[in-house]
Amino acid sequence: MALFSTRHIWIVVLCSLILVLVYYIISPFIRSYGVKDFVVHRGTGTYVLDHPDGMVNGTIAWSQHGQDRYIDKFLHGKRNGFFVEIGGYDGEDYSNTLFLEKERGWTGLLVEANPYMYQIMLKKDRRCYMANACISNSEPYMTLIVAGALTSVKETLTDDQRRRLKNVKKYGKADHWSHAGEKITVQCYSLLSLLKEIGQHRVDYFSLDVEGAEMMILESIDWKELDIDVLTIETQDRRDQILKFMKQAGYKWIRKLNRDDIFKKR
Repeated sequence: MALFSTRHIWIVVLCSLILVLVYYIISPFIRSYGVKDFVVHRGTGTYVLDHPDGMVNGTIAWSQHGQDRYIDKFLHGKRNGFFVEIGGYDGEDYSNTLFLEKERGWTGLLVEANPYMYQIMLKKDRRCYMANACISNSEPYMTLIVAGALTSVKETLTDDQRRRLKNVKKYGKADHWSHAGEKITVQCYSLLSLLKEIGQHRVDYFSLDVEGAEMMILESIDWKELDIDVLTIETQDRRDQILKFMKQAGYKWIRKLNRDDIFKKR
């Protein structure tokens, strides 16, 4: 009986070790689909901003090329909508959604892959949800080359981006350009899992600006599960491919606005 008991104990221990090993092998893939161990931060809305009024030429706006005001007009001043901004940067500079949040009562989700920029975003304490992640439905992790506003996914770099990244160290030592040139690995999640985590499937406005990784993200979106109305997409890279993809996805092209193209669901 003693021998049987000892053998039984060792079998239990061995099985437990195998289960632990299997968990650590597959957990990144589980987390990439938002099944467990997933955290989205929600701000309290104290808005610790460098430019609280967002003044641009006498107009309240934060976007780089007027995307926020254009979308506001296009949606007829819609109130209490929901946005997604992928490439959220620091949550203020170049933000296409801060105007909608502060002036129209919207909420939404900011996604920023660069963990250093994400920490700055958290300190600004917007009222929306925020996540430090890259977007993919197939890859559990991706490699970023850190370069402030030019931070790029290594797997989607173009020749033009490589040339720009060679000069990142000249941009200075400000927080926004810290760790320039560093390569970091970032956890990926599908957009569907991010939005399920906060109980949302309808997106009134979707902003996508990720320095060349736009096509990869568009291809990863579950367009049947998510109801996305209006999009602004930076199309400096792969514009023809993006235009064709969006048409096939059921979207009407509205206009080009500087580096962005604007689309509306048919």
